[in-house]
Amino acid sequence: MCDSPNLHCNEQHRIMEEQTKEQSDPESSPFLHCQFMIQEKLAGGGGEGGGEEDELELQGLLSREERAQSEPLFCSYRDRLPEDPALDQARREAIKWTHRVCRRYAFSCITEVLSVDYFDRLHANIQVAEMKPWMVQLVATACLSLAAKVNEIHVPTLSALQVEGPNYVFEPKTVQRMELLVLSTLEWRMNPITPFSFLNHIIARLHFRTSSQMDQFSTLFELSLLSLISDSRFLHHRPSVIAAAMTCRSMEKMRYEGSQIGCYRDALRDTLKWSEAGGMFEECYELVGELQCKGAYVNCP
Repeated sequence: MCDSPNLHCNEQHRIMEEQTKEQSDPESSPFLHCQFMIQEKLAGGGGEGGGEEDELELQGLLSREERAQSEPLFCSYRDRLPEDPALDQARREAIKWTHRVCRRYAFSCITEVLSVDYFDRLHANIQVAEMKPWMVQLVATACLSLAAKVNEIHVPTLSALQVEGPNYVFEPKTVQRMELLVLSTLEWRMNPITPFSFLNHIIARLHFRTSSQMDQFSTLFELSLLSLISDSRFLHHRPSVIAAAMTCRSMEKMRYEGSQIGCYRDALRDTLKWSEAGGMFEECYELVGELQCKGAYVNCP
């Protein structure tokens, strides 16, 4: 184990670079190019989307999404959460702590979403009779550290990361060992499919003409996502469906006319193929609205 809390031993760093390069094509890691693509869409007047390259990329995302959502261990985990109130509550508390740290260090929403994804996928793939509170905190700390290394430019040390009232504080080497466990358990696949993966394809069909419109939409999209990630019910919904539901709710808040929202909704349905998910879009759409009405954002104390 290396002494640095940033887990940058030469060999480990080399492996991580190779794995990240393998996984970081636009299809598997669209958030790496998100801001560039947003500016490009604005400069190009919105664009219609739907080109051959765009369609191939989208098909790849949807295929990866289907595999991830149907993975047996993940399905078992998401079904188990409602039946295990203690684990569900521990998950909520871990996500609230993650959110407070992200706010303190001005981490992006993407970093927070990645951290939660790592947390859920690790719990889905490990077999532990009972997750003790200190174990949950250790996993949350390791997952946030890894997410920050994937997505942020400036990453605090492991000691500095453990702020905002964590229930337990760990030595850096202890967190490093958990980081390695997370990496090996997830097979170094650190760029999962999230609602952000579909953002470029959505933007291409919304025809934003000004940067202020784009900024407003992006803010609402992120707030919507932060309002739901602590609610385990959303683990039953595909990221593409969540992205579509958040888009429609965000457009409502931007006071688009109902007919416009209906047109964009139909376009998103055809693009993201959520009709194949049955009635899941309507359920997800109502759930997003429910949490927005309750003001259930994770930045509550």
